[in-house]
Amino acid sequence: MWQRACFLVWGLMVAFSPTQTTWADEPGTAPWSVGYAEADITPGPRQVQMSGFGRERYAQGALAPLLTQVVVLRDRAGHTGVLIAADILDFDRVMVEALRRAIRHRHDIPAENIMLAASHTHWGPAVRFHMSFGVGGPNVWYMGQFEDKILNCVDKALANLCPATVEYGAMDFREIGCNRRRPTNSKIGWGPYREGSFDGHTPIFRITRDAAPRRLLMVGHACHPTSSGGIAKWSPEYPGAMRDYLARELEDTTALFVQGCGGDAKIVHTDPTSGKLVFSADPQRAREAGEKLGRAVIQHLGTNQMTPLDGQLACTLSTGQIRFGQRWSREELEREAFTRPAEKGHAKNWMTWAARQALAYPDDRESFRYDVQVWKLGGRLTIFGMEGEICSPWGPTLRALAPTDLACVIGYANSTSSYIPDKRIIREGGYEAQSSQRAYGLPAPFTENIDNEVKQIVANALQALR
Repeated sequence: MWQRACFLVWGLMVAFSPTQTTWADEPGTAPWSVGYAEADITPGPRQVQMSGFGRERYAQGALAPLLTQVVVLRDRAGHTGVLIAADILDFDRVMVEALRRAIRHRHDIPAENIMLAASHTHWGPAVRFHMSFGVGGPNVWYMGQFEDKILNCVDKALANLCPATVEYGAMDFREIGCNRRRPTNSKIGWGPYREGSFDGHTPIFRITRDAAPRRLLMVGHACHPTSSGGIAKWSPEYPGAMRDYLARELEDTTALFVQGCGGDAKIVHTDPTSGKLVFSADPQRAREAGEKLGRAVIQHLGTNQMTPLDGQLACTLSTGQIRFGQRWSREELEREAFTRPAEKGHAKNWMTWAARQALAYPDDRESFRYDVQVWKLGGRLTIFGMEGEICSPWGPTLRALAPTDLACVIGYANSTSSYIPDKRIIREGGYEAQSSQRAYGLPAPFTENIDNEVKQIVANALQALR
């Protein structure tokens, strides 16, 4: 215990030692200007449903405040990037468009330079139009308040820009989550599956500023924030616990979280009674997972050299299409909407309401719009902003496509209107490949050509970047 405590203290000293900065200390030599602002976005009592599970849910108070956090990066040439993080399930494309237009109108920042990142907490408010109402119906008046708070934070962050350094590092962290697609009788079921795909790549950004907060830590991890069980309270889940832990342990530090390629991963722990690996479903377990991630971040900062990023920012945004496969027939939708509930004694679940919503709002699309956003920082690091609940195999695939020696992926970026599986997951079937797309109101699952289609959109974004 004594050795562990000494190591932690040493790690804290090294993590934020002034000797870590590689640029000269003379005034005006910092490679970046960075601004920061945050706001509490916790809804009022019964103002809006919670979103994330297929049942009616209203919060009775909050375990911790829900936040939106804005970081503004400006390079030496005056190019500005805006990152907007929020404790919500996901962003809607219409909201993303509204925010980007408003920011451009106020500050003349183009769309490709504005990235939104949802933490994907399942204890946040419903803010989407295009989602099965059975997963949580939105309140447009709350959505308006939410947008206003984001825009005010962007204004404040731009107003408090100050000289800063930006450093990057990454660790392979696999201690709180694993794949949830467990093979059962030649089918894909639900259950902890250590042998399955899991993207442990965990990026860490350390920003040191000349104003409060003096240090910003942005940490990414690829795992569903679904570990709090049946509580009826607003919660930022394990990402919020990680933020709180880092703020407590590190002086004058504010932390942010961005989600990775965690569409097929969940928080797990070993059951003390059975000794088996199980999904976590308790607020205490969620807090423990977040704090464990936070401790790993501190240890990494104390024992690994971070890479300084020079003051250069380039941003692109590419739009393409992913084709749908065989559509769900009207007969199948009607069976799910009418026949099965009657057979079950009028029992209705989210699948019932998803089918009825599909019948009420027919979708004739043959393909699905998909945007890829790419940022390059300092000529060294490529950041992929990937829409949707992007699954774990995409993490290493995308990083391998990067034109730089360093790369990371921010999932659930901008609009999240579906799961984004790869060809193997589609071939295997299961929730991420099939039934989840009904919750998103899609007319059909994707095809096994999805790998080529997504890679082409990525290639177009990278080509525009060059």
